[in-house]
Amino acid sequence: MSQTVDETLASVTVLTRTEIEKSQARDITQLLDGIQGLSMSNNGGLGKTTSIRLRGTNSNQVLVLIDGVRIGSATLGTVSFQDIPLAQVERIEIVRGPRSQLYGADAMGGVIQIFTKRVQSGTQINADAEYGSHNTRRLALGVNGSQHNLEYGFNLSDLHTDGFSALKNNNPDDDGYDNRAFSGHLGYRFSNGLKLTVSALRAKGENEYDSAWGPANFYDSESIQQSLNGKLEYSPNDIWDISLSVGESRDEMTSYVNDVFNSFFNTKRRQFTWQNDVALGEESILTFGFDYLRDEVAGTSNYSVNERDNKAVFAQYQREFGRNDISIGLRHDDNESFGTYNTGSISLGRELTETLRLVASYGTGFRAPTFNDLYYQDPWGSNGNPNLTPEESESLELSLRGKPSWGRWNINLFRTDIDDLIDWVEVAPFTYQPQNIGRARINGMEAGVTTELAGWEISGNLTLLDPRNRITGKQLTDRSKRSLRIDIDRAFGRTEVGATFNARSHSFSDTDNTLLTDGFGTLDLRVAQHLTSEWTLRGQISNLFDRDYETIRTYNTGGRELFVSLHYVPK
Repeated sequence: MSQTVDETLASVTVLTRTEIEKSQARDITQLLDGIQGLSMSNNGGLGKTTSIRLRGTNSNQVLVLIDGVRIGSATLGTVSFQDIPLAQVERIEIVRGPRSQLYGADAMGGVIQIFTKRVQSGTQINADAEYGSHNTRRLALGVNGSQHNLEYGFNLSDLHTDGFSALKNNNPDDDGYDNRAFSGHLGYRFSNGLKLTVSALRAKGENEYDSAWGPANFYDSESIQQSLNGKLEYSPNDIWDISLSVGESRDEMTSYVNDVFNSFFNTKRRQFTWQNDVALGEESILTFGFDYLRDEVAGTSNYSVNERDNKAVFAQYQREFGRNDISIGLRHDDNESFGTYNTGSISLGRELTETLRLVASYGTGFRAPTFNDLYYQDPWGSNGNPNLTPEESESLELSLRGKPSWGRWNINLFRTDIDDLIDWVEVAPFTYQPQNIGRARINGMEAGVTTELAGWEISGNLTLLDPRNRITGKQLTDRSKRSLRIDIDRAFGRTEVGATFNARSHSFSDTDNTLLTDGFGTLDLRVAQHLTSEWTLRGQISNLFDRDYETIRTYNTGGRELFVSLHYVPK
C-alpha cells in the first residue's frame, strides 16, 4: 500500500528514469549532489571512493537499499556508490530523516532506495553509446517488458575511462576505471493474485588510485557489488497485503600494490523480511512484520568475530482523519553483538488549506558498530572494542509544503542530536582503539521549489546546516554550511536544452577546523536533439568555466569536460 510524495508525511525526493536521462548525469554522484539535504564527495573521479552526507550525517549513518536489499560493507559501514552504474537504475527515492523504526540500524540520516530498470507495459529496447573527456566510453543495452502477467528485464552496461590523477602532489599518472554490470528481473502474477519476482544486480569495477603512503607506487583494486532478491506478494483479501522477501548482497574489494596482491575485504549480507499491510477501514493502515539480517565478513585482517545476526519486529500505524494525518512507528532489534535496541517515530500532518500542509515529526535512530569497530585485530595493537554501544540519535522536524497552481515548494526545519559517536582514539603511542566519546548536533533548513516560467522548467534546492561537535564546538568535518542547486530545462520542438548550477560553501577536513576546503560553484550545460522518434543525440559540458575545486581536500576533480551520447529506443 504505497503512498505518493504528496501523501507521505516523510520528506521525500523521487528521481525517475526520465529525470535521470534529462540530467545526463554520468554517475550517482553527479545526479544526487545538491539535492535537498544531500551532498556527495569524491576522491578523484569515476570509480573513486564516494561519500554521501544526508542532513549532515556521516556516510555510515545512511541506509542504502537496491530493490529492497540492504547493501554496503559491514567492515567499513559505507556503500560503494562509485560502483553502482546509473545505466542500470530506473528510479531513486531519497527519504530524509531517521527511519530506524522501519529499517533498523544505520537509517539515522535517512534512506536511499535504488530500483533497477523496469517498464510498466509493453516491451522496450534501449541502446546507448557515449564518448567524452579522459577517453571515457560507455555502452549500455537493455530489454525490459511487461505483458499480461509476465514481467522481465535484462540490462548490460560497460564503462571505461582513462581518468586523471586522483590525488594532488602525488603520482601524476592518470587513474583509470572500468565497470561492467548486469541487472535483470523476472516476475509473474498467478491467476490467484500471487506474484513472484526475482531480481539481480552485479557490477564489477577495476580501479586505479593514488595513495599518500606511497606516491611512487602503483595502486589498483578490483571490486564487486552484488544484490539478489526474491519477493513473494499476495493479497488474501481486499484489506490485507502480504510480502515475503529474501535477499543477499555482496561487497568485495581486493587491492594490489605494483601489481602484487595486498589485501582483500569481503562482506556478505543475507536478509529475510515478512511484511503485512492491513487496511483498517478507508483511512487507516497498519503495517507490521519481522526482519532478519545476517552479516558475514572475511579479509586479510583478523577479526575476533566474523559473523552476527540481527532479528527485529516492527509496526507502523497510519491514519487520516479529516484534514489531519498521523503516523506512529516502533521497532525492536535484537543483535548478538550489542543486544536489544528500541527505536520509534511519530509524525503529525495538518492540511491547512487545499494547497498547504504542515508536518511535525520526531524520530530516534541508531548506528550499529561495524566489524572494524568491534572486532578488528591489528598485530601492532590497534584493535576493535567489543564493548562499544550503538550511536544514538534523536531528530525533530517541522515542514511546510505547498502545491499551488504554479508548482510545488517546501521548507523543512530540522535538528538531529547524536550521542555515543564512535571515534578511534590514541590509547598509547601509535595505538588506537574506537570508543563512544563523541556528541554532535546538526541544525538545518531545506528549501525547494519547482515551477514553470515562460516555458522553462525550474527546480531549486537550498540546504543550510550548522553541524557541530557538541564537545568542542567545532564544525563537523567535510560538511558545508550552505549548498545550492538550480536546474533549468526547456524544449524547443525536437531540441531540449538545460543547465545545472551547483554551489557549496567551504568545509574543514580536520576536527580542529584548521585544514580548509574552499567553497565552489560550477555550471553544467546540456542539449538533446531528437533526430527521429527513436534516435536522440545528447551533449553536455560539465564545469563550463573550468573551476579548480575539491569536494575532498587534496583530491582533484576533472576540470571542464565534454560528453556526447547517442540513444536508441525503437517504438
